[in-house]
Amino acid sequence: MIRSMTGYGRGSSSKDGFTFSAELRSVNHRYADFSLRLPRELYALEDRIRRLLQDSIKRGRVEVTLGLDEVPAGLRQVKMNFELAEDYHQALQQICRHLQLSDKVELKHLLLLPEIFKTGGTSIDEEKVWPLVSETLREALDHLLAQRSLEGENLGRDLLDRCGRLEGLVADASERAEKAKEEHRQRTEQKFKELLAGEFEENRLIMECALLVERMGVDEELVRLKSHISAFRSNLIGSEPAGRKLDFIAQEMFREVNTIGSKAGDYQLTNIVVELKAELEKIREQIQNLE
Repeated sequence: MIRSMTGYGRGSSSKDGFTFSAELRSVNHRYADFSLRLPRELYALEDRIRRLLQDSIKRGRVEVTLGLDEVPAGLRQVKMNFELAEDYHQALQQICRHLQLSDKVELKHLLLLPEIFKTGGTSIDEEKVWPLVSETLREALDHLLAQRSLEGENLGRDLLDRCGRLEGLVADASERAEKAKEEHRQRTEQKFKELLAGEFEENRLIMECALLVERMGVDEELVRLKSHISAFRSNLIGSEPAGRKLDFIAQEMFREVNTIGSKAGDYQLTNIVVELKAELEKIREQIQNLE
């Protein structure tokens, strides 16, 4: 089953006072690339998170945002800066005296001032929270993969349709190439007859014409092109990610079509080559979205 490289997934889970949330966003990329944004307390889990994602994602850039939304009571430390609070209190009293204000300095005034309370680091046992973190990530990953698979199915149907169009064009090219070969042989033979006015060895002339026409033949290229289309279709309906293989096969198809175009001495065959190139270009654009 082929998958798109774009998608989004979200997951969350809670247990033992912990609540985690995760968001995964993926876009096109040549390789598998993971960008992680983690709470400072979970930096030690970065390698495990990467390995978890690598098991399911083979291609695409994935942005991972992991949130630590809640922690059990008592784990998070709150520190009070008493010295700073005393300095604020004295400063506020001086302001009141200087301005001859009757207001009293109360706790509610101090609470509005910065840095009196500081939140210290949270001590978390990574081994203890990893099952919950991995559960959160897997939920987000399942949603992400579901989106990628759905879009991949749509891309796959489009590419299979285009394979059918390619096969139709190759059949047209084969038919036209045979006709063009015979037409060219007849024209060449006639020109030789007119030039030599009958003073020539007919068998030798026919042999030379046959060799000339054979050099202009595109049978081998068309056979290889058919084989590439068959391989493309097989990889498209396979069970493994095939974006890179399909890209390589498309390049080979382009190479054969270009060779056919360079050898074609017939405008009708050239027109078919142009249509083949246009269809292949659309295929290559779609492949860039596949894992």
